[in-house]
Amino acid sequence: MPLEPIERKYDLVRHAFSMKVSPHELFTPNMTTKLFTGVVQINHGDTVFDIGSGLGPLAIWAALEPSRHVYSVEIVKEQYELAKQNVKDQSLENKITLYNGNLFEPIPEGIRADVIIADVSGISEKIARIMSSGEEPWYPCNIPTGGKDGAEVICAVLEQAGNYLAPNGRLYYPVAGLSNHQRIEKLAAAKFHNIKEVEKKRFPLTAEQTEAVICHGLPGTYEIEKRPNGKGAWIGWIYEASNPQIS
Repeated sequence: MPLEPIERKYDLVRHAFSMKVSPHELFTPNMTTKLFTGVVQINHGDTVFDIGSGLGPLAIWAALEPSRHVYSVEIVKEQYELAKQNVKDQSLENKITLYNGNLFEPIPEGIRADVIIADVSGISEKIARIMSSGEEPWYPCNIPTGGKDGAEVICAVLEQAGNYLAPNGRLYYPVAGLSNHQRIEKLAAAKFHNIKEVEKKRFPLTAEQTEAVICHGLPGTYEIEKRPNGKGAWIGWIYEASNPQIS
């Protein structure tokens, strides 16, 4: 069935623009998208990689910053195609190069990033599907999650990112309390000399969502705060990593 995108305006840090989205079929930009724009530092002339670009909000935002060029990679074909349209609508085709592929694979050899933004799937498969009821699902059925423990995609980014950073380059990535965040933190420490938390936010859950996660989430794939009224919250972090370890 063909998509029927709708237009929505996104007010990100320093930049507001409209994008075509398809909330029932594709991943929709959310609060984490905006959090990234509050912490990612892009200097004049920076080359930026946007890994796991989705419909392109962070690629567009980075292109509106004083960057030199943005390389955007998205694995889901439908999201890639709509991202191309969103980039065209902003007249940024000369500043953003888009690829349909997995993580860093499509980026031509020899290109190095001053900034890597990796807002990739970071919630475990079972919990993502549990939370996908309602009018706008978190993860529509054709959108990949973070795997069995929520850490698979982010760990793959951490394994590879050091090979693509320019000297003094910076990687920004999310960690969710709805994943095996200890696994992510351990790998990050093994791959980078410098890691710092740049954002932390609590995301509320209804009593029904809290109970569903506790009852059905696999052990080790979540950490939530449960309150006396039955409602809960999970914590999301954004980290900046630099100075890769040399193996």
